[in-house]
Amino acid sequence: MIGQSADPDDAFMAWGLASGTVDLEGIHTECIFDDIETLNEWAMEARLDLTALSAGTYPSVASEYRLLRAGASFGENYGPLVVSREPTEKRGAAAISGMRVAVPGLLTTAYLLLRTYAGNSFEPVPMRFDTIIDAVSKGYVDAGLVIHEAQLTYRDHGLHAIFEPARAWHKDRGLPVPLGVVAVKRSLGDRLCGKLAAAFESSIEAARANPEAALAFATTHGRGLDKDILRTFIDQYVDDITTDMGNIGVEALTKLYEGAVNKGLLQTMPPLDLL
Repeated sequence: MIGQSADPDDAFMAWGLASGTVDLEGIHTECIFDDIETLNEWAMEARLDLTALSAGTYPSVASEYRLLRAGASFGENYGPLVVSREPTEKRGAAAISGMRVAVPGLLTTAYLLLRTYAGNSFEPVPMRFDTIIDAVSKGYVDAGLVIHEAQLTYRDHGLHAIFEPARAWHKDRGLPVPLGVVAVKRSLGDRLCGKLAAAFESSIEAARANPEAALAFATTHGRGLDKDILRTFIDQYVDDITTDMGNIGVEALTKLYEGAVNKGLLQTMPPLDLL
């Protein structure tokens, strides 16, 4: 059972497996697409064999799962940001002090990044990622931490970016921001884990080699987005580092977790024994 988040870039990456283009040599697979926080919660229960999850969740499930080098999403000076109905003159994390901020789940990397900078200065209001823009627009909350395509479309709703934790992190570390990752269940054993890791890498390579077919599949998870915005979003998050995060990806994950440990947001560093 393979879990992927219900957003276009993850659907694009999974096209090779979901379409049968990548052959797992007799191993039956089923792809399930759902909200990233749902996948995070399922990972906490070790429900799926291979799953996308937030980099911020991985330390909590590292005893059950092992990270893949393929399939991770990194932001190159972009990523989750906080939006509100009105601009503010305050700069940095101070902009959200005292606010009720909608967040796309308490297990997400976006929330971990925001707390890295803002600590407990705001009140988090967890909700599904695709309801946050509406909640901010209607004044149910003071601000919202947006992920996925809302990072590109929030201006269309008359909203303003008031703090960008991903951009701040990138500026501070000079590294791409690790956001989503893919992990495989350790209990499957080294041989099968390795086979699934290779298959997922092949799925990404197949999608990049057949972009129109993969994009058409991703569109079914595009929530009605304009095709050009879909393509822009996928181009942002599916690139060479997605096929293999390499040393720079491992360094970025290390810095993310070290920073969280130093801030008291994590107790210990998780193992980074990637496949």
